[in-house]
Amino acid sequence: MKQLIPVPVRRQLRGWLNSAKNTPFALDLLELRRWQIARKDVGVNAAPRNDPRRLVVLPSDPWSIHQSRGDEAMIEAAAGEMKRAYPNLEIHIVTATATASADVRAMGFKPLELWKQPFSYETVAQELSLTRPDFGLVLGADVLDGYYSPVDAARMLLVADLMAAFGAKVSVLGFSFNSRPAKALREVFRLLGPGVALNLRDSISLQRFDDFARKRARLVADAAFMLTPRADTAAVKEIAAAVARQREQGRKVFVFNMHPMLFKKPEPAKLRKMIELAAAAMARLSREHNASWLLLAHDYRPEIADDNCLRPLADRLEPALGEHVHHVKQMLSASEIKAVVGLVDGVITGRMHLAIAALGQGTPVAAITYQDKFQGLFAHFGISESLLLSPAQFLVGDSFEKFVLHFLGAHESAGEQVRQALPAVMELSRANIAPLLDDGAMRMAPEVDGKVA
Repeated sequence: MKQLIPVPVRRQLRGWLNSAKNTPFALDLLELRRWQIARKDVGVNAAPRNDPRRLVVLPSDPWSIHQSRGDEAMIEAAAGEMKRAYPNLEIHIVTATATASADVRAMGFKPLELWKQPFSYETVAQELSLTRPDFGLVLGADVLDGYYSPVDAARMLLVADLMAAFGAKVSVLGFSFNSRPAKALREVFRLLGPGVALNLRDSISLQRFDDFARKRARLVADAAFMLTPRADTAAVKEIAAAVARQREQGRKVFVFNMHPMLFKKPEPAKLRKMIELAAAAMARLSREHNASWLLLAHDYRPEIADDNCLRPLADRLEPALGEHVHHVKQMLSASEIKAVVGLVDGVITGRMHLAIAALGQGTPVAAITYQDKFQGLFAHFGISESLLLSPAQFLVGDSFEKFVLHFLGAHESAGEQVRQALPAVMELSRANIAPLLDDGAMRMAPEVDGKVA
């Protein structure tokens, strides 16, 4: 193995190999270098490409693709745009389990079940050598700063590099970058070849990334903005009728969402307190300000499902508010959820992609923020950070009630601001796939201060 690694790279990694903390991570990189060094051989031995063209999508959670509506929204939005450009495109989604593979088939795509334990770059490389992708998409989302797992983030990035080594055009869809990235990822980003296009989904993340990695990247907006809403299903029509009944009574209707991941580690006592504070505030504001509530889940993964919070909240609100609160119990698709948030007056959410669905419909948003990632999203629309509330602030006295009351008063002006900014944000969203299109260079925005705007 040592003989395969160029001297400069060997020097870069020597310190890591001497660190017990980073040894598994460094060995991960060493294994990958075998395949990076084989790049020239891969290009020389590549079989001629035939139609149809092939796209490989690497999700941020290959274990539960369909249950995370954020991943679903990004996949369907980006894949839909690629299909419009290449109608005969074959779309493959990387999975880790048979269940995830079944979900991919149900979505109309082909699974590549290669993200298994123990993880192996050799397995990935062998599968890619058979699939021969023309294009690669990596769902960066909120994982590539290492917030959840530096190793998983590194593997995603290095497999993106491996796809590029097989001749694919690769784009890492716009991702957030928090203010405390995992230091070990700095060298991973720097090792990536020029064939991997890196996209940050807001200007704050782009600046943080530039300070951290000193690596060329582009500013985009989240790929999920491109998702087409679907309003013609029975579930959406039922919800639309419930909203219409509230409107007939002269009431405004607001979506509310919260979830267990507002805290990095399980905090059941804090979540219970948040539910109690939310129930008291929402009941009072409903009576005093003619507000009706739609409790809407956006993530259905069992251990972190939004309904783990929304169900007990509904149990507290329904006896007091009756028909003025509606808990959506159906499991909606990402496109159905986007249709629903286009029906209401505003959305209060702790889920990033529920906020994106709402903003993409021109609906104003207030957010219970975590990972300091909502700030960048709001900056796209020029929305005041007074419409952001941290989980820690939520738990203090009547802070949540004052926060919601402020939103009830500001939602109309915020909505107008959102609708004015939306066309420009949509263009930034489409920039995610520009590096994969034949005319991608023509579609890219001009450079500003050394970055692509």
